[in-house]
Amino acid sequence: MYLVKPPHWRKGAFPRLPLPLPLPRRRAATPMRMLCAGGGMGGENGGVVKVPELKREKSMGWLNSEKADLLEEAMKKSLVHDLVDHNRESANQVVPWFLENMPEDYFNQLSKEVWYGHLRALNALFEMKESPDLLLKSPCDNFVTFIKSHNYTGLVDEMITELPKRKSPTHARLFTSVDCVLAINVFGYGEQKLAREEDIEERYLASMLTFLQNSGGPPEEHAHLFTEDAMRKYMSMCPSSYLNLCSPQRFIKQRIQYERVQGNELVDVKVSRNYLWHSRKDEDEKYTLLSIATHNHSPRVTLENFASYMASANLDIEFLYMDRILDTHESGHVDVLSILLKDPPNMHDKEWEEIRSDLERIKWVDTAALEAFNYSRTQATGLTLQQAEILSALCHMLHGQLNSGTMDITLDKMLTSVYGHYLAIAIDICSLFERRFHPTQGLTKQEEDLEYERISGRVSMVVEETMRTTLDKMLTVVKDARKTNLYVPQRKGLGISVNPANLSTPKHVAGLPYGVLFMHGRRSNLFHVRFREHSRGGMRVATPNSPQEYTLRSLNHYEEAYGLAATQHAKNKDIAEGGSKAVLLVRTHDYDDIKAMQTHQRVKQGANKNEEEQKILEEAKTARDGLIFRSVRMAADSLLDLIIPDPELEKYIKRTPEAPEQEFVYLGPDEQITPTHINWITDQAKLRHLPYATAFMSSKPLSGINHKEYGVTSEGVCIFLDVALRNMGKDPTERPFTLKITGGTSGDVAGNAIKILNRDYGENAKIVGIVDHKGCCEDPSGLDLTELMRLVNNELSLEHFDESKLSSDGKFWSRDNPEGVVMCDSMHNRLQTDAFLPAGGLPNTIRTDNWEAFLTEDGSPSAPLIVEAANIFIEQQARVKLTEKGVLIVKDSSANKCGVICSAMEIIAHLLMSEGDFMDFRSTYVDDVLEHLRTLASKEATIMFDEYKKGDGSWETSLPGIAERISRVMNYSSDHIANQIQDCLDQPHILQLASSALLPSLREKAGDSLSLLPPGYIINMVAKHLSSQLVYHEGLDYVERSTNSTLKHHQSTPSLAAYVHTHTHRERERDRD
Repeated sequence: MYLVKPPHWRKGAFPRLPLPLPLPRRRAATPMRMLCAGGGMGGENGGVVKVPELKREKSMGWLNSEKADLLEEAMKKSLVHDLVDHNRESANQVVPWFLENMPEDYFNQLSKEVWYGHLRALNALFEMKESPDLLLKSPCDNFVTFIKSHNYTGLVDEMITELPKRKSPTHARLFTSVDCVLAINVFGYGEQKLAREEDIEERYLASMLTFLQNSGGPPEEHAHLFTEDAMRKYMSMCPSSYLNLCSPQRFIKQRIQYERVQGNELVDVKVSRNYLWHSRKDEDEKYTLLSIATHNHSPRVTLENFASYMASANLDIEFLYMDRILDTHESGHVDVLSILLKDPPNMHDKEWEEIRSDLERIKWVDTAALEAFNYSRTQATGLTLQQAEILSALCHMLHGQLNSGTMDITLDKMLTSVYGHYLAIAIDICSLFERRFHPTQGLTKQEEDLEYERISGRVSMVVEETMRTTLDKMLTVVKDARKTNLYVPQRKGLGISVNPANLSTPKHVAGLPYGVLFMHGRRSNLFHVRFREHSRGGMRVATPNSPQEYTLRSLNHYEEAYGLAATQHAKNKDIAEGGSKAVLLVRTHDYDDIKAMQTHQRVKQGANKNEEEQKILEEAKTARDGLIFRSVRMAADSLLDLIIPDPELEKYIKRTPEAPEQEFVYLGPDEQITPTHINWITDQAKLRHLPYATAFMSSKPLSGINHKEYGVTSEGVCIFLDVALRNMGKDPTERPFTLKITGGTSGDVAGNAIKILNRDYGENAKIVGIVDHKGCCEDPSGLDLTELMRLVNNELSLEHFDESKLSSDGKFWSRDNPEGVVMCDSMHNRLQTDAFLPAGGLPNTIRTDNWEAFLTEDGSPSAPLIVEAANIFIEQQARVKLTEKGVLIVKDSSANKCGVICSAMEIIAHLLMSEGDFMDFRSTYVDDVLEHLRTLASKEATIMFDEYKKGDGSWETSLPGIAERISRVMNYSSDHIANQIQDCLDQPHILQLASSALLPSLREKAGDSLSLLPPGYIINMVAKHLSSQLVYHEGLDYVERSTNSTLKHHQSTPSLAAYVHTHTHRERERDRD
């Protein structure tokens, strides 16, 4: 055993008292000494301590050499004898105290090897008159043990923060001595050994069956869990250490809890008051036992959350046991915990019920809310956990809104200022939100108004303008909110339907949205913005790579979602649904900070840098992916809370009159949404009985039309590129053309664009530059298409590009160094090409303040053509400036519209037939859909360039201006047609028109089921089909004149509808022929 003092150890920090004397309880942080131990104790070299060899001087001239050696040997024996006697004296004091005061469970739960190691360490420190404050680590890092000189409130919370950051413990045992002088807490890493089959049969199963027989059996409703076969299967998933020491009562309770949480991510907490703990001598003390089961959550975060909550609530943890049980349903796990708490004075059942509810909720609560809760509990009047969550949600929602003007306040400062200086007002605002939406005890309208006026008066008295504005905005949002899932049991996040008028509408876009939904969860927030009752749009995940980038994305979160939804609405002109977009912002950048710190420390200790970096990269990616998936689940499930028309769910949701009775929201995949996410969202919608569950999420890998697999978005992008090049006099099938692309080979749009370019043009398509999140490849001779296709087909990023395939002038720039980052971020500006395809990248990459970088030194554009395959890559004003410089820009609302059209085609099929029927029909239908996408893209591209040729140089006759006109006139005319046909046409006629809107193969397969669709959906489908037919067949000018006249004079549209119906009827007859 050897002792290492860490850098923060301070000599004399503790009084040097003999161990049996009780030490004062205190909350101050304690210095740690570290013992590296094997098997609970011992050194890195099998428990042997290397002692420096004694060097004796040969200066004893009065003795000959033989006598000197004999004397030295005698001195050694004498010293050993003295030390043994001294150790025996210490042990005579320490051992009896240890055996008498450590609780019985300590000896039952830990092996003799482990607790004997603790005893040796304590004895050594007693001899040194040192206070026993140690951190023991096993050489293989599978155990970390804290030994503390006393237990106090918050001790466990402090220790968990000192655990290694790299990985999470999988099991724990925390103990306090009977006299409260010592706390020994053991955290285990790595998988626990599962019970062996022979042990299950001979020991555990037989013992449990005997107990159940003697005790009258389990609760009747859970009897199926305790049959012989059921218990055998369950025990096979339990660690042997858990079964060895688990009492029958604990086993039964936690088996029932396991059943409740497995596969559904719930947390189940059971509270047992007046728990009789035999280890305490003071019989007047009262204890409460918490039994907890939590599914698929980081044990470290679980322990952090629970321990920090207990500390804030002034609850002393007497012992804590945590074990992991496998969950075969999802290859996941369930952590089961037993926590014994000392009852504070005057704690009532209502308060324990609040604690139980908070602990079941805390898994999904953001750290900012927990910090607000923990701080407020130190004040005379504190926030409840639910109020802290509301406050955190409001701050995250409004951060960007409040910084859009002259205010300059960080998110952390905003939140801490509110609860640090204006806690009473914050509680009032959160309380108003709670009372407004309480499902059974809500306020009347008059009571709401009076309470609002009272709080508004308090806010007006705040002197500091920044905080007065912040609090007033929060109060307004609370007053006008339309509904929330606040009281939904076991919700994953806090969802709020916000009045769109309360949020600042960005300039130059589509006006006030139809609806805005906001979701707030642990480390993540989502804005969902939509422009019609029935809306469709993708859900994307944003994971900024640095604190600075996260702050920027947070400030622009609503604006980004709004801009994407507005663009989506413009491109949804061909389909029944209006436009929407969901942007999920996840805080992952600190995972990279931890990774860098771990690499530095472990390399410093002598580890191989490359191996350690790769290992930590994999661990960080696993943790990061897990966080993203957890955030996706939070956002999607909270969204379902707000849109599912379930009478059982509506018991907990109080709507205001402004909230629609039923909401129709359809999602699709966007950036960082994986097939796993898509499947989970669809399955969850089915599990929760959403009426249109299979249609809720498009691009399903197994039962949908996967965008990446079929390249649906890129098919349309390449059609617009083709038409544009031909109109520039460059036939891409006849002569080479050069391209630069943002968005990598592993991405959907860029990767599939490379496939299609290779398929349609071969070597004529010269990609001279491409950039992704890992690096940038450039080659003026054209990048090797075969190598690019290898990366695309294997979904590899550009860092895997074989540099031997580059010409002598080619170069790969890595983002791992500052120069590489600059070159990657400037590629789209630097390289001169015939066309630029932005197929990935941050929103508004080309902005008003940097658009000139796209120009060459002589002021000409670095590419005369831009086809916006990515949404809002170019800010609107920058788009205007580039257009003035002669750049032909095919706007995103046109260029990448085929993705959402495909989603709509997939969803309408799912609405009309079962999932099984669709699978049988899919291959035929996909061919129809791809042909339909190419046709629509070609029609719009042709109209755009025909109108452009007739232009007068104004914005309205520029390509982006024409794209806006097409979207505007089709959406306006479809809205007007929808209003008219409801009044003028009967149901059979409407269904006949709707049938014409279906693709021929789907019409033949399921056209008779149209009446099953929601009436509003059918009306929108007919209206959009009629308006698109008008524009594509009659031209933009004709429809603009008709629409303007109709809207101006409120003319009826039956004649217009009849014309289009005649046209579509002829089309249908042609299909049949």
